[in-house]
Amino acid sequence: MKLPTVLNLEGPVVVFGGGNVGLRKVEYLMRFTNDIVVVAEDAQSLPDNVKYVQAKLDPEGIKKHIPKNTSLVVAALSDAKLNHSIAKICQENGVLVNVVDDPKPSTILFPALSSAGDLNIAISTSGKCPFLAKKIRIEMDDRIPVLGGWLEVLAPIRESLLKDPDKDRKLSKIYSDPEIQKLIESREIETAKQKAKEILDVYSEH
Repeated sequence: MKLPTVLNLEGPVVVFGGGNVGLRKVEYLMRFTNDIVVVAEDAQSLPDNVKYVQAKLDPEGIKKHIPKNTSLVVAALSDAKLNHSIAKICQENGVLVNVVDDPKPSTILFPALSSAGDLNIAISTSGKCPFLAKKIRIEMDDRIPVLGGWLEVLAPIRESLLKDPDKDRKLSKIYSDPEIQKLIESREIETAKQKAKEILDVYSEH
């Protein structure tokens, strides 16, 4: 059973493997952290802020490349046995690990992700069909800009209403307003915020 969750990356993320798969994982992770280390015998051109450690890897030498404060390890080597060795070491030391294209030894899976600003929608099939997760993510990418706009409008209002027991009803009133919907769709976010404030003021008067 897989538990969807949000992970706070406070320590470094170590990616074993510098090929195409490893680079894709690095690009995915760069949305959430700048503390990424790639460990590989050879590596493709990496972003400037990604640290690269060149090393010939074997099961005995893996552990020294995983600091105690590591948040996450990604095993993206072409050697499946070595990837499994990495997973075993991580599990023995309480470190979350993702083995690419192999959910069984993984303690964390990467969902397909659709994002807009602070809004992230994760789609997971628990590793059973990444193809379908990708297809759903592509469909969500068409809708996510509007949903992200709603977050921009509603988040500051929710912040101002934290101690208001009627906050959900007020937020619902704003969210159901068709004029604000149209403003967000046309990316007139500041105007949408002003309209939302006007609705809130009228609601508060009653």
